[in-house]
Amino acid sequence: MKAGLFPGQGIHAQMVLEALPQEEPMLATAQATLGYSLRKRVVIAARRKNATLPTALAQPAIFVASVAAYRRASAESKRYDFFAGHSLGEYAALVAAQAISVEDALTLVAVRGDAMQAAARTQPGSMIAVMGLGLQDIEEVARLAGVTLANDNAPGQAVLAGAEEGLARAAKLVNERGARSVLLDVSGPFHTDAISEAGPRLRTALEAADITMPRVPVISNVTARPYGSPEEIKELLIAQLTSRVRWRESLEHLHSQGARTFEDFGPGRVVAGLAQRVVRSLTLEEAAVSA
Repeated sequence: MKAGLFPGQGIHAQMVLEALPQEEPMLATAQATLGYSLRKRVVIAARRKNATLPTALAQPAIFVASVAAYRRASAESKRYDFFAGHSLGEYAALVAAQAISVEDALTLVAVRGDAMQAAARTQPGSMIAVMGLGLQDIEEVARLAGVTLANDNAPGQAVLAGAEEGLARAAKLVNERGARSVLLDVSGPFHTDAISEAGPRLRTALEAADITMPRVPVISNVTARPYGSPEEIKELLIAQLTSRVRWRESLEHLHSQGARTFEDFGPGRVVAGLAQRVVRSLTLEEAAVSA
């Protein structure tokens, strides 16, 4: 069985730009929906070497690039049994599953990105990726440092979010445990309570959106299980703003349901790489049990 995966933000601007060629038909839809030239703004942002896009631009740009990649794949008569998206990517997954139109989803993504960026200005902070620690150790580091486990991405790979001083304490604790951390180029402590101010704006936009039951199961970041109703989709998309992204658990669930092929609708290959790590870990566990 096959699962289609969609990435979140944090992808370099140049990589996003490469996924948005001038001839891409989705750009006309973006222009009509957003009221501005999405590609032109990405071009300007990409002039900074190794830059990532600001949140309010990154979210619609990566969404459009991801949906465009999926449309090219589906035009080749490819079929998928499940969809999942990492944070922002969940909106593209819902489009792929025909639960929401591209136009409504893009409107939601634009509101979400702008609201998250505004919330981050009032509650400053950042995020660090942690590599080499088990989940229990990462949770202990988060507790001791006063930060939040924002993303549980794969075995030995997670993201902490919070105020800068808390993240500095967390980085020191990670180092003391023989692991390493990397400060991410993001504009706020996403997937924490600090972003709760974005909730009301997203709720208003969701109330105006036409969302139906997905035709293909879509895994929620919040529950790591498929959505059960359109009403649940709306509530969990709001909860997702301040909740842990349970990506490892989502991939483990897909594997338990028979998914063995994971296709990444970039830009980038981040979510495919995480899927490989999760599947590799599950395969090793299965081998250990059978031995």
